[in-house]
Amino acid sequence: MSLVAEVAKDLDKIFTGSYKLSQFYSSVSGSAGREIEDFDSSDIGPEGNATHSAMVRLPNQTTIAIMPRIKNVGEREWLAKKAQSHFEDYVDDIKEKLCSKLDPDLEGEWTTDLRNVGMQVSTSLGFFIEFTPKGRKRPSFRIVFGAKGLTQGGKLPDPHELMTACLILKKQKVNVNTINALKGDKKIEKIKEIVDGLYAVAGDIVGGSGLPGFYCEKERTTPDCVNFAKAVSISNVIIDKLNGAKIHTIWQTGKQWAREIRKYDVQKDDIKHYNSSDIVIKFETTAIHYWGISLKKAKWSASGPDEPTLLNKPMYGANGFIQKRIKPSEAAKVEKAKKKFFCGAMKVKHGEIYKKKKIATMNIKELLKGANESFQGNEKNNMLTGTGEYKCNPNIYFKEMNDVFLSNFDGKKEFFNDFLDTVFKFKLQSYLKDAVFHFTLITGVGDWKNGDLKVQEMEEIWHKTTTEVFRELFGDATNTEFRLIPGFDKTGKARRQAFDPKIQPGEAAKLFYDMRIGPKGGEHTIVNIEVRYKGSLTSEPQFQVFFSTAKNGFKALYKRTAAKLAHKPRW
Repeated sequence: MSLVAEVAKDLDKIFTGSYKLSQFYSSVSGSAGREIEDFDSSDIGPEGNATHSAMVRLPNQTTIAIMPRIKNVGEREWLAKKAQSHFEDYVDDIKEKLCSKLDPDLEGEWTTDLRNVGMQVSTSLGFFIEFTPKGRKRPSFRIVFGAKGLTQGGKLPDPHELMTACLILKKQKVNVNTINALKGDKKIEKIKEIVDGLYAVAGDIVGGSGLPGFYCEKERTTPDCVNFAKAVSISNVIIDKLNGAKIHTIWQTGKQWAREIRKYDVQKDDIKHYNSSDIVIKFETTAIHYWGISLKKAKWSASGPDEPTLLNKPMYGANGFIQKRIKPSEAAKVEKAKKKFFCGAMKVKHGEIYKKKKIATMNIKELLKGANESFQGNEKNNMLTGTGEYKCNPNIYFKEMNDVFLSNFDGKKEFFNDFLDTVFKFKLQSYLKDAVFHFTLITGVGDWKNGDLKVQEMEEIWHKTTTEVFRELFGDATNTEFRLIPGFDKTGKARRQAFDPKIQPGEAAKLFYDMRIGPKGGEHTIVNIEVRYKGSLTSEPQFQVFFSTAKNGFKALYKRTAAKLAHKPRW
C-alpha cells in the first residue's frame, strides 16, 4: 500500500477531537451557497485519479486532496480559508501524527500555504500542509484542503421533490442493482439517461420547481446522483402502492397550491399550511382520488439511516411555536436570560468593549450580531455549553427555555394532542371532510457512495394507520401519563443538556426531550425532540422532532396497528 493510500485510510486517526474533519465541515456548513454535504472520510477515490468524485482523492503518489462538496462553486475559496484558520491551530498535532507514517530517519521541513490547488483537482484555492525532504526542492508529501462546488452560483435548487414526482408520473421503477452492476462510465451514463428523461417530463408537473438541481452543473453533464437515489427510494414504493392506477395530474405545492387542490391547503390555528403535502397525485381507480405526500430525506448508512426531521420550527421568539402557547411573562423570562447569557459570553471573549462599544449597553440585536461574528466552530460550542474558558458563564438561556417548556407542558394532555397533531396530521381528515384525499409521510433514503447508488426503502407512514394509533392513545382512559421529560439516547442513558454543569467540551449544545404517553411504567415514547442553533446566532434556536424508535415507541405502535388494519382496503 502506498503512503498516500495508507494515510488516507487512517484520516480519522490523524484528524481527531477538536480537528476531526467531519466535525469541522459540519460546524462551518451554512446557508446561501455555503451548505456542505456530510463529510465521509471513508469515501476514498482510486490512486492517480484527480477527477474522481470522492471526498478524499489521491491525484498522485504524493498528494491527498480533501474535497468536501459545497453547494456554490464560488464559495470554495471561502471554505479553503476557513480550513486554513481552523487547522493552522492544530498543525503541530497533525504533523506529529503524520511523521509516524513517514520515514523516521528522513529530515526535512514542514510548511503551510494557501494557493491554487491545481493538480487537475481544482482551479480554486486550497490550504496545503506539506513536507519537503532536506536537499529537495519539491514536497514528497502533502495534504491539501480544497472543495468541490456543485453549482455555478447561488443556492443549488433541491431537485428531490421534482425528481420524485417525475419518476411517479412516468411510473418508472428503477432497478438499483442493475445500474450498480454496470462498469465504469456506463453507470453514470445510465443514470444520466434516466435523469434526462425526467428532465424532459418535468414541465408536466404542475408548479414544479428544482429543475436546475437535476444536474451538478449548468452544462447538465453530471446528474445529482445523491438526490436521484433518495427520489428512487420513494418513487419505487409509491408506484407499487398505486398498483397500476391511472395518474391524471401531479402537483408540486412549494410555490403555491393550484386552484383544483387549493381546498386541501387547510389552516389550523396559527399554522398556515397545516397540510404538509409536498406533492399531490390525482389518480383514478374506480373513483378519483387525491394523494398528498410529505417527502422527507435521510442519508443512507450501512448501519441504517437516522430518522428524518419531522418538524423544524423556532421554539421561542415572534414566530415561536412554544411562545404562542405561554404567558407573556414567561416569554419575558426567557428573553431576559438570553440577553444576560450572551452579554456574559461576549465579555469573556472581548472584555468590556466590543468594536468601541460597551458590551453591557448593547441591545439584544447588537449582542447576537456580535456573538455571531465572534464565535465559530469549537469555540461556539464551548460558549453555548459553558465549558472550557466559558465555564464561568453557564448557559442560563437554555436553562430558562427548558424550565418554561417543562413547567408549562409536562403532563398537559391538551398540549400533547395539539403538538403531535402538528407533527403527524392525524386530524387532517376532520379539517378536510373529504374522503377522497389521502395523506402519506415517507422518507427517501439514498446516497451516491464509492461509485454506487445506495438506496433503502423506508416505511410509509399512512394517515389511516396514524389516525388509529392516536385515537387509541388519546381515547384510552388508562393513558393517564402525558410526560415531557429530559431525553434519553438509544441505550436508555440520559442525555446531558447544554446547561448541565457536568457537560464536557465537545458535547452537543442542545436540549433533549422525550414525549411519552401511557400508564406509569408502560409509557410509549412517541417522539424525541432536540433544541439547538442550526446556524446563525441571530436566528432563534430551532426545535426538531424525530420518530421514536424505542422498543415501546411510536414505530412499534404503528407496526402493530398497521398489522391490524392490513385487511382493510387502501382506497
